[in-house]
Amino acid sequence: MGTSKCGRSRRALTSADEVIATLERHARSSHARIIAALTRRFGVLHMPAADNALQEAYARALERWPASGVPDDPEAWLVRVAHNVIVDGLRRERRAESLDAASDLTHDEPPTPDDDDEVRLMFLCCDPALSRASQIALVLNVAFGLSARQIATAFVGDERTIAQRIVRSKQRLRDLGVRFDVPTENLLPGRVAIALDVLYLVFSEGYTPSVGDESIDPGLCRDSLRFTRLFTERRDTATPEAFALRALLCFHAARAAARVADDGSLLLLSEQDRSRWDPALIDEGIRCLEHAAAATSLTRFHVESAIAACHAVAPSYAGTDWEQIASHYDVLRELAPSLVIDVNRALAVAMHAGAQRGLDELDAIPERDVVARYPYALAAYAELYASLEQLDAARSYLDRAIACQSSAAQVALLRRKRRALDR
Repeated sequence: MGTSKCGRSRRALTSADEVIATLERHARSSHARIIAALTRRFGVLHMPAADNALQEAYARALERWPASGVPDDPEAWLVRVAHNVIVDGLRRERRAESLDAASDLTHDEPPTPDDDDEVRLMFLCCDPALSRASQIALVLNVAFGLSARQIATAFVGDERTIAQRIVRSKQRLRDLGVRFDVPTENLLPGRVAIALDVLYLVFSEGYTPSVGDESIDPGLCRDSLRFTRLFTERRDTATPEAFALRALLCFHAARAAARVADDGSLLLLSEQDRSRWDPALIDEGIRCLEHAAAATSLTRFHVESAIAACHAVAPSYAGTDWEQIASHYDVLRELAPSLVIDVNRALAVAMHAGAQRGLDELDAIPERDVVARYPYALAAYAELYASLEQLDAARSYLDRAIACQSSAAQVALLRRKRRALDR
């Protein structure tokens, strides 16, 4: 018995759960590639149709795969189905004349996804005609398949506002007639910088999910690192800043497996088994830092990757060069000041100069109202008070941190630390 053009498997699956898990895995890994390929074929005008068609392809897979089996090449199957959905819809509506020059309904074969398409998709979403907030929301939604709810949570925004922003952004691109292409040389640096910021945010969302009960979302982490690699592998986008971000993501990804305990809870850096860190990713990060050193100016990605490198090469938590890390945070605070940087700097200071010095640094943070309800700052206070054996204060700060924390995984970690204080 032969196979179809999409490589249909001979084995039929009887487990709906297995089909769902397989589809979710391929939807995560192939979403951007499929949307990008369909956008190349049908043009920016029909980008919303591409998204709708892919959702229809997912639905058909859920209907058919339990009986027919998962295709040998699920991505090709999804591309073909989505492609045919768009073609059928356009023919029914007699709108073939609205296709741009890149589109041709006479082609029966669907497009083949490739890496360049994904980079073009990122640039499309980062068009300068859109606001920065719209660019970020569009990349997260179109390229990474995040829902409006996930984006709103990550940006502490309103879900309805985010959803409307995405719709308006797509309409804006269509109205402007933006093409699916790599920006011209004069626009390229700005677009690369925006894309790198988005990749950083997506990885952060995956590394520390803001919604759900999972301690980490490996799919988002893998995809954002993969995209960053794509940027560093193209000559026109392989900037020192891109290499710095790739280094940073490699160092963090190297620790991913060691961040989660057997029961699924998060493990602090001090609790992690360093033998489980991925040496290949650490080596990749170090190589990327060498390329990043060619920069003529320092970015926050350079400094953050330098901090991550200090952790990656340290023999132990106690043996980490905390003074150097604190110095890096001094630089980072000048480049990109934020509350989280202030808190992390205070903890680094505490590690090399003592807990009381760390508490003094926390007390010196000016945004006292924000600190009072910021769970990471409250947890930092608890950690330093516990190290000084001031357990009542530590318990109080942990209780406040638990009350302010919205992430289930972070709450579980804080509660574990709280129970440890009662032993």
